[in-house]
This record gives sequence, C-alpha cells and structure tokens, in this order.
Amino acid sequence: MSTLFFFMLFCVMTADGLMVFLTPVLVYQLTGSIEYSGLSYALWWLPRILIIPFIGKYIDRLGVRPLSVSSDLIKSAGCLFLAFGSFSSDLSVAVAFGIVGSIISIGNSQTVISYEKLVSTLSSAKEHHANLISRMDFFGMVAGPLIGIALIEYGYRMLLVVPCILYAVNALFFILKKKQLRDTQVIKSHSPVSSTNREADFIQSIRIVILSPVLLLCICLAAGNNMFDGLVESSGTALIDRVMGLHIKYFGLIDVAAGVCGVAGTYLYGSLNSRMSRKSMLLFAIIIITVSSLLMLAYPSLFPVFVGGYALSITGKVFTGNICRMIRIETINPSNFAGASSLIVLFNQSVLPVIGMIIYFSGDTTKPVYFFMLMSVVISFAAGIVLCRQSISKAESPEPSKVV
Repeated sequence: MSTLFFFMLFCVMTADGLMVFLTPVLVYQLTGSIEYSGLSYALWWLPRILIIPFIGKYIDRLGVRPLSVSSDLIKSAGCLFLAFGSFSSDLSVAVAFGIVGSIISIGNSQTVISYEKLVSTLSSAKEHHANLISRMDFFGMVAGPLIGIALIEYGYRMLLVVPCILYAVNALFFILKKKQLRDTQVIKSHSPVSSTNREADFIQSIRIVILSPVLLLCICLAAGNNMFDGLVESSGTALIDRVMGLHIKYFGLIDVAAGVCGVAGTYLYGSLNSRMSRKSMLLFAIIIITVSSLLMLAYPSLFPVFVGGYALSITGKVFTGNICRMIRIETINPSNFAGASSLIVLFNQSVLPVIGMIIYFSGDTTKPVYFFMLMSVVISFAAGIVLCRQSISKAESPEPSKVV
C-alpha cells in the first residue's frame, strides 16, 4: 500500500479529531450545560451503532471506493451546515451538533473499516500497516485539536470550514483511485442477490463473532476502554470548568496529550512487537491502562494528573487496539471481513450512547461521571486479564489477493 493512502488517512483523521474537539467544547460553550453535552454525545454515537453493520456489508459488496467518496462528501456538507446555520435554543444546538457529529462518527467508522479492509485485502505487511492505521489516527488526534486551539478565538464558523475542505480532498482522492481499489470489491455473479442470501451473510457474520471467545473478549476490552474515553470526551469540558476551575479551551490539551502518547505508543508497539510475545504486550498494556486511569480518579482536581493519566492510558490502548485489530485480521476471512468487523465495532461502541444518555438523565452533576469511569476500568482490567489467558499468539495471516 502506498504512502499516499496513509497521508489521506491522516487528513481525514485530522478533520475527525478537530470535530471531536469542537463538538463538546462548542455545545458546552453555547449552552453551559453538562446535560446538553451528554445529550449531544448520545446523539453523536447512537446512529453510528445502528448503521455500522450496513457499512461493513456494503464495503464487502461494493468495495471501499464508493462508500468512501459518499461518506466524505456528506461529512463535508454537515460541517457547512454547522458553519452557516443558526440555532434558536440550547436544545437545537445540542441536537444539531449531535446529528452532524453522528455523521462524522459514522464516517469515521467507515474510514477505519475501509482501511482495515485494504490491509486485509491488499497488504503484504499486515502488522505494519495495521499499526500505521493507529498511528495516523493518533496523529490526527494531535493535529485536529491543535488547529482548534489555535483558531477557535477567530470564531467557530470559520474553523468548521477546515474539516469541510479536508473531507472534500479525500473524496477527490478516492474518486481518482478507481483502478487501485477495484480489488476491494467482492466479485459478484450476474444473478440478483436475494434477501435470503443477505440474511445468510448477516448470520454468518454474527456466527463468526459470537463463536470466537477471543473476539468476544476483545469486544469486552474495547467496550471498557471506549466507556472510559467516552466519559472523558463527553464530560471533560465540564470537569475542567467545574472541578479544576480552568478555561474550557484547555480541553483540547487532553486530546493533544493523548494523541502525542498515542503516536509514541505506535512506535513503541512497533519496536516491542519483535521482542515480546503478544501476551506479554497485552499484559503490559492492561497494567498501564489500569494504573493511569486510577490515578486520574484519585486526583480529579489536578489538571496535570488528569491529562498525564489519560495520555498514558492511551499508550496502553494503542497496544490493546493493535492486538485486537490483528486478531480480527488473522481470524476473519477477507471475504467476510468488513461485515464481521463492523459488527465487532458496533459491539465495541454500543456503550457510548448509553453513557451519553446516563449523563443527560443524571442531572447537572459530575459524580456519576467518576462512578462510571471506575466501572469502565474494572471491565477493561477483567477482560484484559482473561484475554491474556487465551491463546492469542500470532496466527497465519490470509494470503493477500493483490499488493498496491
């Protein structure tokens, strides 16, 4: 796979990172309410978990290119709507940013699953390219918030044009890459696909997931990690304002620090991958995640501890994310990969809208946030330890059909 593919992935992840920074900051800034921040976050994630299975199915059936182009053009239009729209109430602000956020979130899933499909189908160096996906993700997590922090003083409407342009450029890139991406489409017969066949494909994807204990444990581990990250992303602005007494723009430093540690984690993972067993790296990651997260909960009013602990936990999550990604790539057949992988992503992230609604209905208080943070640490630790006891050594990867 060419370097240009991963540069365009970086551009999209930068746009996504900017929107992840802007949405909670602007909703809290415009409404002053932690409840509306929670509602916006729930709206951000709920449509995503409902649509993800269809994304995977159509990536398998149509190929990467058509969905990538459509997704980026829709995300670009959503950013323009927020940039030039006017909102009459706090509820309309939360709903508008939540709905556009859900479009961004769905597009992010499509991007990640598409690139995993490219690695599964086209790559001859799967471990390296899977790690590059994580690296570009975290580079975007750094670049996006930095752009936001630098330009937010000039007004958010102008700032929203930046992701709009990045999404449009990526759509153009995939429009021009028709020849290279033709092998990511499953070869179909001329006979129409019946509803029975579609149901059989869906059932097959479910069976792949639920009949694999290792995949189920990966889901539990990712769900615990996502639960903690979701609480930080949805409530971090309010925690900085109310518990730490700082300006809400410092929320961007959380994402920047996490992104820097995430990028460092991808290099550390690449360095240790040939020297440590997969089980040892997983255990190392679980210890980092648990200790750093508990430090955040022990000193909630100290901003440096909060930022440092969260950033350090992201380093551990790079390891767990890469290990779980490689388990998926090695376990699932390429012809069923996107469909089954999209179901796994759905299960991984199904906790996020639930967390958003819990925050919304819990009232304007921060206490439930810390309780669910502790619960998420327990879930991640338990799932990680059990996964360490399973056989997760490196498996034989399926043969690539074509190398770009």
